[in-house]
Amino acid sequence: MGDITWVEEGNGGSAISSRKRKARPKRFEFLGWGSRQLIEFLQSLGKDTSEMISRYDVSDTIARYIAKEGLLDPSNKKKVVCDKRLVSLFGSRTIFRMKVYDLLEKHYKENQDDSDFDFLYEDEPQIISHSEKIAKRTSKVVKKPRGTFAAIVGDNIKLLYLRKSLVQELVKSPDTFESKMLGSFVRIKSDPNDYLQKYPYQLVQVTGVKKEPGTDDFLLQVTNYVKDVSISVLSDDNFSQEECEDLHQRIKNGLLKKPTIVEMEEKARTLHEDQTKHWLGREIVLLKRLIDRANEKGWRRELSEYLEKRELLQNPEEQARLLREVPEVIGEEPVPNPEVSSPEAHKSDNEQRLSESPLSCIQETPEVRNLFGGEDQQFNNGYLMSNPGTTPGITSYGTEINEGLPTWIASAGAS
Repeated sequence: MGDITWVEEGNGGSAISSRKRKARPKRFEFLGWGSRQLIEFLQSLGKDTSEMISRYDVSDTIARYIAKEGLLDPSNKKKVVCDKRLVSLFGSRTIFRMKVYDLLEKHYKENQDDSDFDFLYEDEPQIISHSEKIAKRTSKVVKKPRGTFAAIVGDNIKLLYLRKSLVQELVKSPDTFESKMLGSFVRIKSDPNDYLQKYPYQLVQVTGVKKEPGTDDFLLQVTNYVKDVSISVLSDDNFSQEECEDLHQRIKNGLLKKPTIVEMEEKARTLHEDQTKHWLGREIVLLKRLIDRANEKGWRRELSEYLEKRELLQNPEEQARLLREVPEVIGEEPVPNPEVSSPEAHKSDNEQRLSESPLSCIQETPEVRNLFGGEDQQFNNGYLMSNPGTTPGITSYGTEINEGLPTWIASAGAS
């Protein structure tokens, strides 16, 4: 067929493309809930595929498989050199380790869209005008606001916040520990020698992970802290609003990089399953204590509520629903343009001085109109505006306004 050929027409300003059959996307064959490639890969590892396995679990399984087989690129640890099984699954010889979760999306039947498999050509030649090509390029640019920053608020930070007990669970999987810790937030005690710190605890971002010399323990490298941090000193409590505002101020001061919505969403997806499972475990343990206490105190209404909530959280369908929820990141509110001034700024100097004068406080009434010369006075929104050319006794107001305003007060019946 050859490449597309363009024929320019002198007056029409349009181009005619020759017919070309573009590459058609590969249609997967699905065996139940997943593609044949995914099902065969999981079965080769001894996994039961009779029920759907979440993307998070499959991604974790692939990460373990990559570590076990030693498939990381020695020159670039972010890349994976695919073996025969992974090539069959992903159709590529190399992939990025952090993109495994996204690559699995098309292997789930629930994510399929029939429009993805339509033919990308038409039988008749397409007439494409120059203006249409420019509009198409412009529309593509508008649809990619990837530079939008995420708001530094509690609802966003908690998507990336890791408690000490959760970090202790993650460290049991050393192959994925570093990738999950990098970019997350932890809570530590402030340095007592740092007089700039106003709060006993502070939120810090993990920037590096390394092994403690002579042991198998990990040390964390974090922002706003000189020394490496041991996992044992992390906080297992919630962070406060003041600590979140302190983090926001450090980001505004340039001590931390301001995260974008895309970066925070990608990181939140990698932590969502671990955080949800950890939260479910903590919540069920807490409910057990509350149920025991309600039994001891005889609190029937509270006992019924606690039992109902525990039954809901122990329901597999509810747990699956919580795991399927996509973390939503709140965008930063746009900063108002300082060049857009208030309506008061558009007033002229005379109007501004007139609005501040005592005469502007005299309301329009028949008595006041007669007092100041009848119809010769101008009223604006019910307030008097003097005409110095026709009003006796106020001729100097317009010329001497900068030297001092009149101090007399007009009232009905005054002579």
